[in-house]
Amino acid sequence: MSVEVGGSETAMWPLALGVLLVVLVIVWRRQCSLSYLLCLAVFGVYLLFALDVTFFPIRIDATYSDGMTPAQFTRSINLISFKFNLSELPNIVLMQIFQNVLLTVPFGFGVNFVTQVTGRSILWLAVAVGLGIEAGQLIISLLLRYPYRIIDINDALLNASGVLIGYGIFRVFAWLYVLATQRFAIKHRGLSAAIYDVASRTQARG
Repeated sequence: MSVEVGGSETAMWPLALGVLLVVLVIVWRRQCSLSYLLCLAVFGVYLLFALDVTFFPIRIDATYSDGMTPAQFTRSINLISFKFNLSELPNIVLMQIFQNVLLTVPFGFGVNFVTQVTGRSILWLAVAVGLGIEAGQLIISLLLRYPYRIIDINDALLNASGVLIGYGIFRVFAWLYVLATQRFAIKHRGLSAAIYDVASRTQARG
């Protein structure tokens, strides 16, 4: 996670971790449980890594942006769904597809531990995550005046799919967790009790 200006690179991790720490302190002062605080911290670290992958590094280069034509800019934007060029380097294309899906699977799984999510709301959340990443990259490109990333509607669809897959994995996990607890009469404490509470509330909502 870095920003490069005129050949000088500035690491943004200290700032990002500082913001996360402030958020955790605010949540802790609201007398949330340590288990919830731990879940929020893990989810927050994941979000930082996801932001690092999707938005950084950012290179501010006036020389490059001044030479960019509108035609070159628009060529970096693809709004055609399911357009994958598998004729050249298919292994790399398939790997990129897999990585785009995998990127947001932890989001669909982990978001349930920091806020209540229903089957209906996860659909809107998945769309928001997918479009939000591409929209953010487009806004940064416009500010830089050159396409520092390829804006692709397929990436948005793949990211949204990853969120839905992650949520599906969580639902299976919640069902198994509750089933095992009831079958073996497991007594939960601390973090495991918090996980059971999330899993049981998810099962109750159906």
